[in-house]
Amino acid sequence: MKNVLILGASGNIAQMVTDNLKDQVNLTLFVRSPKKLSGDKSPATIIQGDALDVAQLTEAMKGQDLVYSNLGPDRMAEMAKTVRQAMINAGVKRLIWVATAGIYGEESTDEGLARATKIYGRYDDPNSYFGDERVGADIIDQAPKLNATIIRPNALTDAPVVENVVVDGRNDRIRPSAQPISRMSVADFISKLILNDAQYEHDSIAISQG
Repeated sequence: MKNVLILGASGNIAQMVTDNLKDQVNLTLFVRSPKKLSGDKSPATIIQGDALDVAQLTEAMKGQDLVYSNLGPDRMAEMAKTVRQAMINAGVKRLIWVATAGIYGEESTDEGLARATKIYGRYDDPNSYFGDERVGADIIDQAPKLNATIIRPNALTDAPVVENVVVDGRNDRIRPSAQPISRMSVADFISKLILNDAQYEHDSIAISQG
């Protein structure tokens, strides 16, 4: 079976992915606080560590086929640097990196972009939420030794349903018909991509309900 490392494994979406995949791949969960993991995560291996520690990440990545990063929401640029270096050190290339929609100014309308910027800051300001996410995504996107898929979910909901997902590309504005997406839908999309990761290689995609 495929060996998969999940970073930030205590996040809501990451835990859904773990539950979806724990009997289909060999999972290693990298988490700062294992107490935040809910439910039975066996047979996954659990590693307590700091995503800003290159040595810890490198050790966790040894022997992995794919890394799925659910890190955030803060210090994304710093963590992108450590993840990139650890993957190079460990010789792992395939990465799924979760960011957020809006980091390229790709909101469907100028009005929507203005509203998002008011809340999350300018995407070209590295000190804002959007800007930090953008810098982190760029660090991953521009790493020549990595084969990364950057996933940028639209606004998230807690709807307990797997919805139809629409995908917009790296250079596309998010389509006007796109809607906020449930965390369950994002987890389902990521789970399927992990199982069939020969999709969206070297790409950055926005996903929404549609």
